[in-house]
Amino acid sequence: MRRYTLEVGGQPFVVDVQEVTADRYAVLVGDQEYEVRLASDEDMAETLITPGIAPTRGNHALGPGPSVRPVGPRSSDQLPPPLPRPSTDGQVVGALTAPMPGKILSVEVNRGDLVSRGQTLVILEAMKMKNAIKSPYDGVVMEILVQAEQTVAYGDLLVQLGEE
Repeated sequence: MRRYTLEVGGQPFVVDVQEVTADRYAVLVGDQEYEVRLASDEDMAETLITPGIAPTRGNHALGPGPSVRPVGPRSSDQLPPPLPRPSTDGQVVGALTAPMPGKILSVEVNRGDLVSRGQTLVILEAMKMKNAIKSPYDGVVMEILVQAEQTVAYGDLLVQLGEE
């Protein structure tokens, strides 16, 4: 459970939030309880990642490493496009992009799969670390734009998600 104290118009409100499922919450404001469904999480990080250690043989990573690309400040024309807004007509609602340059080790889903918030979609190796790229919300895989062994740059499109 997470407790927030919000101030609205100078009046403090204590809000308790309990996760019930991946997209449903029990919210208590004062003595009033609400059941809330997360419809969008645009304010959350663009891509959820969970790092892990990539297997190595001796001092060298298995297989060829990712190609070298400069990493640093980008001009506004090089930034990845913003995530699409949620739709209600079954179209694309989100585009997951590479949070860092690296090599795709595996794609864990197929086109048409139903996915849950927090489910691993792609494993990305960067700097000898395995990073699980996870879905930021529930949906269906509309398109997969990468494959195993492919090198990606920061901001490259990986997977597009749609509504269930």
